[in-house]
Amino acid sequence: MKQIDFYDYWNKRRPGGLYIWDREKKALKLMSNILKPNSMVLDAGCSNGRFMKIMFQKFKDKNIHIKGIEYSKHELAEAKKEGFDVKWGDFEQGIKLRDKTLDIVYAGEIIEHLYNPDFFLSEINRVLKKRGYFVFATPNLLAWFNRILVPLGVQPLFLEPSTKSKLVGAGFLARFKKESQPVGHVRIFTTRALKDMLEMNGFEILKIKGALFDEGLPKSILWIDKIFNIIPGLSSNLVIVARKVRD
Repeated sequence: MKQIDFYDYWNKRRPGGLYIWDREKKALKLMSNILKPNSMVLDAGCSNGRFMKIMFQKFKDKNIHIKGIEYSKHELAEAKKEGFDVKWGDFEQGIKLRDKTLDIVYAGEIIEHLYNPDFFLSEINRVLKKRGYFVFATPNLLAWFNRILVPLGVQPLFLEPSTKSKLVGAGFLARFKKESQPVGHVRIFTTRALKDMLEMNGFEILKIKGALFDEGLPKSILWIDKIFNIIPGLSSNLVIVARKVRD
């Protein structure tokens, strides 16, 4: 199935400058514990290259080599203007890289956009070297606020039933949403589901961290999010580092 590029809309509304979200901070911290000098890294879904730039700055002493793959042709053009090693790719069709060539694959908020996440995981397994690492971030279906909203009959956040409007099923939350444009989420996971899928595709989870929904929740309730952030099963976002254990 052909993907819809929802981010052609959303990327025009992103903050300016070299901002960084909490889930990205957590991913960097996890990567700092596993990244070796001269590592080959893939940013899967690299957007305009913003996080690639952050990685280069964070790990400049390690002389890492970073490639990027991006679906949005507009974002890809911006990344190329910055001089990054990037190319177009559709993860539903595979990862156009050779077998066992990468040390780390990073995918920030990508897997929830895919119709076939198992194929994506199998492709990541294929391009990773023996004992290579997969670091990724994704929303948590069982986030603390979804546990409250679902019993009230409100569509859980992150899971979009419509490709036209994310106000569908929002109930009383609709009045608080500033935008109705979907972001293109088609699958949202629990920690248990991610563990099962990763194991099926040759990975073992080494660490799961909770991360704030700082790009979506009002600042007035982020303090609540910080409390639940301590327990990954209740946190808004999940940041996971997994290791390849078999082909």
